Amino acid sequence: MPVDRSAHLQATPRGGGLAIVIGIYVFLSILASLNLLSLFQFSVLLCALPVAAAGFADDIRSLSVKIRLPLHLLSAFVALALLGPVPEPFFSGVVELPFVLMSALLMVALVWLLNLYNFMDGIDTLAAGQCLFVSGAAAFLLPASEIGLIWACVGLFVATSGFFLWNMPPARLFMGDVGSTFLGFFLGLLGLLSHFNGSLSVWVWVLLMGVFIADTTFTLLRRCLSGHSVTQGHSTHAYQHLARRLNSHTRVAIVLTAVNLVWLLPLAWLATVYPEYGVVLAISGIVPLMLLAAMLGAGTDRGARKGFESKDQV
Repeated sequence: MPVDRSAHLQATPRGGGLAIVIGIYVFLSILASLNLLSLFQFSVLLCALPVAAAGFADDIRSLSVKIRLPLHLLSAFVALALLGPVPEPFFSGVVELPFVLMSALLMVALVWLLNLYNFMDGIDTLAAGQCLFVSGAAAFLLPASEIGLIWACVGLFVATSGFFLWNMPPARLFMGDVGSTFLGFFLGLLGLLSHFNGSLSVWVWVLLMGVFIADTTFTLLRRCLSGHSVTQGHSTHAYQHLARRLNSHTRVAIVLTAVNLVWLLPLAWLATVYPEYGVVLAISGIVPLMLLAAMLGAGTDRGARKGFESKDQV
């Protein structure tokens, strides 16, 4: 049901992300049976399943953060335990951290990634479209030797495409937490697998996720500094301000797609060619997006009002 901060007008079923979860794991099982995906890779990617289960439970009946957060942290811990020692230089040689501290940082990063993806699932096609971009670009950038991860990205692209058709404005179905939290965590696992294998730096994935990372991180920091609770619901993300200005979900999706293709994808490609500059390229790509978020009023109530009637919804 629509609430004050919703960007839709009519009651819409949620939980459609369950189809993505089922679709990708059926596909991964087939890949594993054909030896196209190693048992190790399959085991790591399975760590996203509890995240999806918690999200689905939350979609059906609100699940306390006291249950969700420990489960998310445990899923991240198990994934990192399976992956083993973090290969250095992780930060492109700029700084090296002890194993325990590095592992704790990655565990927090995975949990933050699933949450920020959930935060960005606020208008039609945005979260699904981002997954299509990241999975498609990663499949293109991964070396041919990583056939298992390439097929996993292709499978995620296809599974999300099926949902995307139902989520086009005006959306007939929302992915819900089962989809948004799962996609954030699953993409994080794909990034770690490629980084630990030495095939694609994690900073390439950070750049591909740059729009989501910049918007959510800047918005949260600004709200925290202004005294707002981290758990308080709001509609002050940059993309939400932009949606109100453009009065269209579709136009926002087009703008973000253009940013992904024209700005972030070339930088991600450079990070594959010059991995030693991965951190510098990631900062160079994301900081300007944070400045744009600030210009749009991210994290403030400036120009915000209770809901809005997008022409896509009429």
